[in-house]
Amino acid sequence: MTLLQPQRDMQERVEEVGFFELLRVNPLFRKYWYANAISMLGEWFNTVALFVLIERLTNSALAIGAVFVLRMFALAVPQVFTGVLADRYSRKWLMVTANVASAILVLALFMVDDVGDVWLIYAVAGGLMALHAVYVPAENAALPNLVRENELLTANALNSATWSASLAIGASIGGLVVAKWGVEVAFVIDSATFLVAAIMLSTLTIPQQKIEPRSGSFWRNALDDVGQGWRIIRSRPEVGRIITAKALWSCFGGGLVYMLVLIGANGEFGEVAAGIGILFAARGVGTGIGPVLARYVFSERSWWPYLLGILVSTCGLGYLIVGLFEWGAWITILIIFAHAASGANWVLSTVLLQERSEDEWRGRMFATDFLLMTSVNGFSTMAASLLLEYTEVGLRNAMVLFATLQIFSGLLWIILTRSGEKKYAALKPASQRRGSVA
Repeated sequence: MTLLQPQRDMQERVEEVGFFELLRVNPLFRKYWYANAISMLGEWFNTVALFVLIERLTNSALAIGAVFVLRMFALAVPQVFTGVLADRYSRKWLMVTANVASAILVLALFMVDDVGDVWLIYAVAGGLMALHAVYVPAENAALPNLVRENELLTANALNSATWSASLAIGASIGGLVVAKWGVEVAFVIDSATFLVAAIMLSTLTIPQQKIEPRSGSFWRNALDDVGQGWRIIRSRPEVGRIITAKALWSCFGGGLVYMLVLIGANGEFGEVAAGIGILFAARGVGTGIGPVLARYVFSERSWWPYLLGILVSTCGLGYLIVGLFEWGAWITILIIFAHAASGANWVLSTVLLQERSEDEWRGRMFATDFLLMTSVNGFSTMAASLLLEYTEVGLRNAMVLFATLQIFSGLLWIILTRSGEKKYAALKPASQRRGSVA
């Protein structure tokens, strides 16, 4: 299999394959997909268990918010360099190493006994996210080299839907398992899934065009490569605009997702673990539906850059309605609706970034993409948790505030990017402007 060329180098676009066809005709992607699905399913068992453990030991909304914030910043900070790793070293072995290390680290949570061990929960949560920061740029940079050009959107939609299904299944079952058998079972399952995923990934052969090695220390060269990555972003505004799309959602989406945990912990859905699991499952269903709908509904690619902002506003609208009415089981429908929009934003922005990036610097682009998204997400969650802890705003009013701001942020993004996208579209060959994905 040859390395795929960016979309702008393509002279014509062929029809996208279907989900089942992709898994049937591309055995390399199929194995990669199996490994990812197994790893993600176990990870969501662990996530629900972490929130439940913190809530039981501290009974503090701020402590729960601190887990969110720590996870986001632990995911963000390493990506200054992990994108360089994804371009310089074997992406396959980076993913394998991250999974094996995660399998070992999660078992440290067995040492947590009382409130005095809360620091260990934070340490493990941060460590797992730092390892995930190694995994994500390698995964996203590798994907275009596992599929053909007409399989790329389908592969990304399937990956996103799988993440969402894993969230829905893992969170719901994980919540029930934790409620009945305790958090320890969730930790064992999580560790086992990381190991199975690592073994499966180790059997793959993933094509890659690496950076040519240079003399000098790794850190000096890595800093040079990071600087080069930012220079590429500045010189390629069509790339820079798309890199902000996920961060746009995170501006207020991070705080809104944090508030979901608080709604579940308030006992609106019964036992805490089950409540958090139900709401996170609804989130997972939504983010799974969104990419699938995007695959079939948004066939005109020239609209994608504008849809990124519209979808962020749509997500905010769903949360606004949740904040305005009494909470009950019915709000899961709105959570599904809101996160269908965020899931579509995610997959469309990912495909656009993959298409607009060269293979030799794609890892750095996705590291920057995640750096911005996770950093903004962390600040959003921090703002929400401080607002609820130290003011009289209240959970419902905070949700209305964040949701309203998210609606306006999406509309503002469309206004700010419209001119640049029009210029970029005018410079593309006519065959690309007419391309369809349906």
